[in-house]
Amino acid sequence: MNESLDDNNPTNKKNRNPSPIKAILQKDSVLVEDHQDARIIYDNGFYGMLNKDKTLTLNFEEALHLYERGVISILNESGTVLGISECTTLFSKREKGFWNDYLVYKDLRNRGYIINRGISDLVKYRLYPRGAKIGEKPAKTMICPLAEGQSINLEKLDKIVVQIQSIKKELLIACVDRLGDVSYYELQALFTS
Repeated sequence: MNESLDDNNPTNKKNRNPSPIKAILQKDSVLVEDHQDARIIYDNGFYGMLNKDKTLTLNFEEALHLYERGVISILNESGTVLGISECTTLFSKREKGFWNDYLVYKDLRNRGYIINRGISDLVKYRLYPRGAKIGEKPAKTMICPLAEGQSINLEKLDKIVVQIQSIKKELLIACVDRLGDVSYYELQALFTS
């Protein structure tokens, strides 16, 4: 395939323009303002949420993952490019449990899955099958990231399991150990009536 004809491939964009796409740090997200860049990022992995004004809003996990891959650079409000460690520190201060959630997000993305936002603060992600397109195929699995040793109320967890099963999804607990490795456990009803 002629690379110049495949304009939606971010690798080819990178070959034409070696600088990463600029994204701006907001209070609780990162924004890609350029409409064409926003569309390229979204179309090549379903990162973020496209806004009505054709900009792209990335959550902190998506933004850090894209930054580590060299797809974007993140600028603060004054236009200064932030380093990856600065972003990690800022994101961790602004979002409770960020690092744990990010390790789960990164692990799933590196395994080739498409991930979208979940249904609550506890059920953080929707997991789509490899190669799926958001909007064409539904997510089959919901992901609940937990750190090793983190406690959770069993009754609350059971309500989440029942809710997930009522929408015909499965629930995976993504447990991050002290070394940053992620293990996945399928969770079914805890209590029977």
